[in-house]
Amino acid sequence: MKIYVLGAGSIGSLFGALLARAGNDVTLIGREEQVRAINENGLHVSGFEEFTVHPKASLYAPSEPPELLILSTKSYSTKAALECARGCIGPGTWVLSIQNGLGNEEMALKVTPNVMGGITTNGAMLVEWGHVRWTGKGITVIGRYPGGSDPFVGKVAEVFNASGLETHVTENVNGWKWAKTIVNSVINGLGTVLEVKNGFLKDDPYLEAISVEIAREGCTVAQRLGIEFEIHPLELLWDTIERTRENYNSTLQDIRRGKRTEVDYIHGKIVEYASSVGLEAPRNELLWALIKAKEGQSR
Repeated sequence: MKIYVLGAGSIGSLFGALLARAGNDVTLIGREEQVRAINENGLHVSGFEEFTVHPKASLYAPSEPPELLILSTKSYSTKAALECARGCIGPGTWVLSIQNGLGNEEMALKVTPNVMGGITTNGAMLVEWGHVRWTGKGITVIGRYPGGSDPFVGKVAEVFNASGLETHVTENVNGWKWAKTIVNSVINGLGTVLEVKNGFLKDDPYLEAISVEIAREGCTVAQRLGIEFEIHPLELLWDTIERTRENYNSTLQDIRRGKRTEVDYIHGKIVEYASSVGLEAPRNELLWALIKAKEGQSR
């Protein structure tokens, strides 16, 4: 399959490396330092598996349309990234978001009707340019956005599974996006404020009750919006923590690198949606403010 990965950070590089190793025609589109490292020395994966592949890498999207464009940029970069890639999105191109947070698929729908949403509980960390560590082996769930089915979704799932990415198809991807955002509201929120690995949130007895309350708050908002879950967010939370217990969450990684975080698209979106249906989300609002403060100190 001809695949462009728009956003060659940790998760984008992991997906790109695995897909390229399986024989797909992969082009990673990312920052100059990452592109140069991949083109000069290949893309190295360590952690759960150790290998080096040599996919194509570019600063800009090629003009020839791919079959699949994977969106793996930070959520705050989605709009700009899609504008830059608009020229390569042909009538047969599908866009798949595997990003954190809510709202990315809506932006993609403004460019093409062929949009898939996705969540992944795989953990990854960019060790250095051209080197990504697979820190947590999880699952990926994809589906036509905002719902329904299409044969191409199943084809993508087959390609992902053949590449070593455990992938499932759903007709309710919006429910999965909300479930994953609720999971992130706990892991990224508490993990960043406390500056701990994911596993600490499950191992420390003081944190279980507050984790449940944060998740419950997001569930209440989702249910008021009419969102239905195929998996309870708490079940997904504990499973994700167990699979990625040695991982530092992506928000904390961003803070430590002095980068902008995606907290506006996780806690911020939960607070925004809560307000839209006459609810409050004080726990998410508190975590949002605390992380924004840490973000300001680190930049």
